[in-house]
Amino acid sequence: MFSQFGGRLRAMRCAALGAAAAAVLGVAAPAHAVILTTFVSVTQGITLRVGSAGGTVDEVTFDVSNADVAPSPGVVTGGGVGAVLVTVSADKTGLFSPSTVTLTASSAAGLPCITVTTCASTVIPFSSIGWVSSNLDTGTNAGNDIQTGSFNGSASQQLAQFGLPNFIQTFLQGSSRTQMSNTLTFSYANSTLYPAGSYQGRVTFTAAMN
Repeated sequence: MFSQFGGRLRAMRCAALGAAAAAVLGVAAPAHAVILTTFVSVTQGITLRVGSAGGTVDEVTFDVSNADVAPSPGVVTGGGVGAVLVTVSADKTGLFSPSTVTLTASSAAGLPCITVTTCASTVIPFSSIGWVSSNLDTGTNAGNDIQTGSFNGSASQQLAQFGLPNFIQTFLQGSSRTQMSNTLTFSYANSTLYPAGSYQGRVTFTAAMN
């Protein structure tokens, strides 16, 4: 199961010193569970939601201007919706069904310039965008959900991995639904000066049962 998460960076020349940038990444909504398993009647499968329900790609915006431009740039917190809700729901039915869920992100394409007259073929790597994760699990699944971090620019970055009920649990209690939810609040590192212009890219999230 995969879901896409848009990104855009917009840059403008500012006082001949540097650029202003804006980035767009995702959506916000409150998360109510971290990693929670309930034993209920389900049909086996997996569901992934990144941001708003449906096909809308919501945006988080980063504006780098004034005090945030060179020579003393600072980290810029996302505006717009500001944060992204990521939810994975895995339904297990059989004794020998998959026992693990893995969530990965592909950010290899980066954020290429879309205003070629100002920034030509420049590409800003997604590794310049990080997040703080909230609603972290502090129980037996601590560390298995999405931890605070940043994109690494690869095609398959593991963000989370958690287990499903084992053979004995499934034998005794039946089918189950396990759900993970984290809210990610994004920031732009603003550590490199890029040419003025607009930049746009997209991250693809994939959830798999194995």
